[in-house]
Amino acid sequence: MSLPTELHGATVLIVDDRPQNLRLISDFLAEQGFDLMLTRSGEHALEKARLARPDLVLLDVRMPIMDGFEVCRRMKADPLTAEVPVIFMTAIDDTAHKVEGFRLGAVDYVTKPIQREELLARIQHHLQLNRLQKELTVKTQALAQKNAELEVYAHTIAHSLKTPLAAASRFLEILCKFKSDDLSSEQRHLAQQAHDTLAMTGEVVDALLLLSTVAQQHVELKPLDTGSLVRQALSQLGEVLAHQRGDVKLPQTWPQALGYAPWVGEVWANLLSNALKYGGSPPRLVIGGTPDGPQVRFSVRDNGQPLSEDEQKRVFTPFTRLQQERAAGHGLGLATVQRIVSKLGGTVGVTVRSAEGNEFFFTLPAIPARAPD
Repeated sequence: MSLPTELHGATVLIVDDRPQNLRLISDFLAEQGFDLMLTRSGEHALEKARLARPDLVLLDVRMPIMDGFEVCRRMKADPLTAEVPVIFMTAIDDTAHKVEGFRLGAVDYVTKPIQREELLARIQHHLQLNRLQKELTVKTQALAQKNAELEVYAHTIAHSLKTPLAAASRFLEILCKFKSDDLSSEQRHLAQQAHDTLAMTGEVVDALLLLSTVAQQHVELKPLDTGSLVRQALSQLGEVLAHQRGDVKLPQTWPQALGYAPWVGEVWANLLSNALKYGGSPPRLVIGGTPDGPQVRFSVRDNGQPLSEDEQKRVFTPFTRLQQERAAGHGLGLATVQRIVSKLGGTVGVTVRSAEGNEFFFTLPAIPARAPD
């Protein structure tokens, strides 16, 4: 078995208290193209690992003064060496022995007497795996940085648009109030259409601002007055509820949960608005909240057309509108719900209740029960 080109020159630290073992293993690995460091004690192994940061450590388990288990434990506790893969070498082929090594953070075992081809295969595998993990970490960090920059950019643009949009909306509102002899019916109709379009654009800007704020802002979780938040959301939707002759069924009591009230209020407003838009005619909503272990599960059940499996997968994706013929919108409401709930330590989802409609739900951390005195 030949060593891949990208692994030539990889540094391997070999730790074994027996000189003959060091010589046999090091001679073989040197022939394969590895750079080697050798030591016969656990204390020196820790020093070399901290100073040189090897790509992999071959570690004998049974050594005097400090055995391999203790060396591995200390390496994994040190941020400088915690990510270095450790392969144990031992003459003890015992399951409990191996489990202890894995518990301490080792990635593999080889048993003595060492089989050269097996040793090389295991070293090669873990070096490649570690290399891929490092590349993934770098790419993940770069992606997180770009996402953060995009969030800041979106927030800046959205914030910059609010003032001119508000001014233009106000001008059109004034124009719509002109007397009938000042504007023709067609001009008045066009002015009203422009005003309504600007209002919808303003909603998009507000949604983008909220999305970017949630990503950047850190908040403290506090006990929620869920009943009050739901009543406020229903009050905001009062005109829509009355116009559609909607019916809302609320629970008698609410379980206690932790969250950030301004954001959770937005969650309720979005879920209730969504249920009114896409519910039946007239919409019938059932709102609930139940304890679910360390979480509280809140839900809004409607009587609308059941979502397909594909729609259920896409429903929380930003700018996705599943039933455009039913209601106008920009597809940011449920994406906002997902981001808020995730930031607060919960989850979101939707379940289809056969022909009875859909149930959108979210969870939040429950208030821990007080221990008895």
